[in-house]
Amino acid sequence: MVGIPKSNRCDFCRRRKTKCDEVWPTCGNCRKAGKECSGPSKRVKFVNNGRHTRADKEKSNLVREVSTISLSDELLNIKNRTTADGATFSKLRVCARKPPVPAKVPGSSADLLAGQVIMYLRSSEGTGYSLSMFLSTLGYAPPLLEKNEALFDATNLLLSTWLKLCRGKSPEDMFDLASYSRSLRSLQKVLNDPKEQTSSATLAAAIYLQTTEYLFDYTKGVNQVSHSNGIYSLMMARGPPKPGDNFGSQLILDSFAFLFRLLLAGDIDNFFVRPEWQNALTSFFVQFKSKVPVILEMSKLVLYSTMVADATKRFSKIRNICPELLDAQELEGITATIDDIATKFGDLDRCTLDPLLRSKKIYEEPDPESPVGASYTFPSGLMSLYFANTAAFRIVTNRLKQELNAMFGLDDPNLEAECLEWSARIWKICRFSQTLKPLCAVSFNTPICVSYTSAPPEVWSYLIAKLKEIEGYRKQPVSR
Repeated sequence: MVGIPKSNRCDFCRRRKTKCDEVWPTCGNCRKAGKECSGPSKRVKFVNNGRHTRADKEKSNLVREVSTISLSDELLNIKNRTTADGATFSKLRVCARKPPVPAKVPGSSADLLAGQVIMYLRSSEGTGYSLSMFLSTLGYAPPLLEKNEALFDATNLLLSTWLKLCRGKSPEDMFDLASYSRSLRSLQKVLNDPKEQTSSATLAAAIYLQTTEYLFDYTKGVNQVSHSNGIYSLMMARGPPKPGDNFGSQLILDSFAFLFRLLLAGDIDNFFVRPEWQNALTSFFVQFKSKVPVILEMSKLVLYSTMVADATKRFSKIRNICPELLDAQELEGITATIDDIATKFGDLDRCTLDPLLRSKKIYEEPDPESPVGASYTFPSGLMSLYFANTAAFRIVTNRLKQELNAMFGLDDPNLEAECLEWSARIWKICRFSQTLKPLCAVSFNTPICVSYTSAPPEVWSYLIAKLKEIEGYRKQPVSR
């Protein structure tokens, strides 16, 4: 490699790319342009094997390229060339190094679903979208999703349908029949597995499927594939929950609404009155007594409501029989049972609801739209639901008394007055129930319908309007 002088042109001629006459100290072009001539150039160029290179330009380019290289970039060697004297030249290219993208998100499908369950339970608590008002056991489900396929599919169906409601999907697009069919197949599969057929996870899967149908699937009516009988069979096969089994105890409470329908229809025995089942539920509620002192009294509503179902079933068998043909002992037994239930509900009111009203934890506010001119405000949705259900069962108990009196031609006006009083309590809850829309307000449908029997005609339109508002989020079948 030999260094030879470059052209002697001055800087002005070189920039203009014109020939310089090299008459120094000032060349002809600079003299004509009135410029200060820089004189002959002092630069040199290098020739290697007859090829010219611009060392200064290549050096500046290299410095510029190197200065733009970051720590996340890398240099790729594209071409090497070795000269006769042993020098090696490399042609490099700067390539940005992209961060590696994992082929799969860490964690299994069960882990991702478990995270969603926990996140959505926390974010929806205390709102009208809260699932814990219907399913208190959802918090126990995440650790079991990996082991039980039926619980995974049922929870996934419940959560995906609930998300569609939160995102404002239309009722027609809310319930995915493909996911529902997959959940049914998974449930049948675990029911055929001796190790899993009576597990808590399998029972939870059946309850979650029934709850999903009740809340979201109204295209073919309620319970198009009822799981209530299956839930009852699983409970009888498992037996009462053992002490400390909070998951098993709360599964009983989550399924109570569906089992209560079977009790009313006389399709199942009232196992709630058996001592082993009563003791299991009582031991479950005892652990919360320090936080909620009245919890034990409030838990009696479950037992008393099943007693109402038994009394209703017994009365339905003799309702159309002439009084002269009735067994007097049976009739006295039914009358005594109903009177005992009414007394128990009265004691329940005095122990739970009356103290809450006196302490202003439940208080009245003026409400011009209400038929009674006032509405209740509650500390929680569960408290308001307990309040409404207690009033509804007291109305049903009085209706049974009135039916018995009618069979013997008796009339007690105090019974109707009490029904109107408890119905007014339910009407005072209507405004608060609207704050729990769209999902949780559905729980108040039954108490409102029960109070309708005591309402005067001017109140009917108010109650019907409230029911329509509650049911507005889901599609009603044409036949209803």
